[in-house]
Amino acid sequence: MGIGTAIDCFDPQISPSGLTASVMRNVYDSLVYANPDGSFSPWLASSWEISPDATTYTFHLREGVMFHDGTAFDAAAVKANFDRIVDPATASQYAAQLIGPYRGTEVLDSHTVAVHLSAPYSPFLDAVAKANLGLRSPKSLVEHEDDLCQGGPVQIGTGPFTFASSAAGEGFTLNRNDAYTWAPGTEPSPPAKLASVQYRIIPESSVRLGALTSGEVDAIDQVASTDLDTLTTHDGIEVHRADPAGIPYTYFFNTTRAPFNDARARRAISKSIDLTALTQAIFQGQYESAAAPLTPATFTYDSTLEGTWGYDPDGARALLDELGYTGTDSAGYRTKDGQRLTIALIYDPTYQRPERITYDTAVQEALRSMGIELTITPIGDGSYIDVRNSGAYDIIAFSWSGSDPDLLRTIYGSDQQFTDGGANASQVRDPELDALLQRGLTVTDPQERTQAYSAAQKLILESGYGLPAFVAPVVTAHSSRVQGLIYTPDISVPALYSAWTPVA
Repeated sequence: MGIGTAIDCFDPQISPSGLTASVMRNVYDSLVYANPDGSFSPWLASSWEISPDATTYTFHLREGVMFHDGTAFDAAAVKANFDRIVDPATASQYAAQLIGPYRGTEVLDSHTVAVHLSAPYSPFLDAVAKANLGLRSPKSLVEHEDDLCQGGPVQIGTGPFTFASSAAGEGFTLNRNDAYTWAPGTEPSPPAKLASVQYRIIPESSVRLGALTSGEVDAIDQVASTDLDTLTTHDGIEVHRADPAGIPYTYFFNTTRAPFNDARARRAISKSIDLTALTQAIFQGQYESAAAPLTPATFTYDSTLEGTWGYDPDGARALLDELGYTGTDSAGYRTKDGQRLTIALIYDPTYQRPERITYDTAVQEALRSMGIELTITPIGDGSYIDVRNSGAYDIIAFSWSGSDPDLLRTIYGSDQQFTDGGANASQVRDPELDALLQRGLTVTDPQERTQAYSAAQKLILESGYGLPAFVAPVVTAHSSRVQGLIYTPDISVPALYSAWTPVA
């Protein structure tokens, strides 16, 4: 499998990367399995009960499950993993938010655990079904405490594949776990069909495409929009396209420093860019422009926001005038008291997709035509996180995958700053928004959740905390000789348990 992005951390309990979760889904199993229809099936838990007040989930665990290191999976392992995720020393960037108002895990007996929450948390089963809350050997948590972001044999789960080897910047290999008989469901299951899977890191989309069409690799991820027409007409190649759930590619404005500590500046930028035209031109109609802080495939997406905001150059000019940027320098940029209106976008070149850089550059040109200078600065050599966490930026842009709208809390919650382990790139601290996100988190009625998250999406747009730009489908392609790949909405590359290829 050819993948377009290197993995900075292979530990899904720490990393927020969708690619990390997708790959490690093959290594780490979860308590329950999320079905496409929103229901849940047994996995490492054979059954479960929820207390009447929805604050205690009691899981009855499968017996006979073994970790790759030969140790038994039991209730103590569940407790060790969940406690580790919420430990501040772990510095989890996503899983700690997923687990919600976790209060602790009580071991009732060797194969029964009661997970206690401090408040009702409607997405809890969905959370424990994700790879980010996948379960690893407690022995590895102790013996490899400092190496858990590294690939290789230190990644010890119960999954259908073991992590055999890793070469930084080149790729890694998974091998079949021949003892695996506990795939989702209640009956004993056979091990995976594939003996091994090799992942190759191929950053250039054209090179990935060539590797697939030549038979050098069997599957690729991150199919570029420019390659879709070529692949869909290529004999022997199958393309899989899925609408993503989560946050669209969004520009987040740092609300803690000028100029974006003023909502008028945030709204001025939003009104200065014709995102619909930009998305159409760059992606040749293959991607859709974003219309809300959530993607259309996400539960509680508010379609009534479509067409209620966006490109308004006259409105943008009026706001810039209000802000005092009424002068113009020799390069045509707006000025205030002789100072050019300049804003900075930062990104990590190691993990940024080329198509996003292309889009950012087009945004830069659109702002230039409005007299706004946007600088685009790559920050590599491992220093991006430090710069980001220090708040030394004006704009950061990214997307975020997830099936439950509670991810809005991860992105915009006051207690979800980067230094808290969250992803609040706008550094928002808005009590009104927090109250809406908390309501959506705790109520269980779907209609009430929808109302809370609809109001939250509207408030985010009105306040200009983030500028949703485009929705990129998750597109992978594989040789038609590959059968049985498992696609789920929240992963970027397919899971491999059921996959097989004919014997050569």
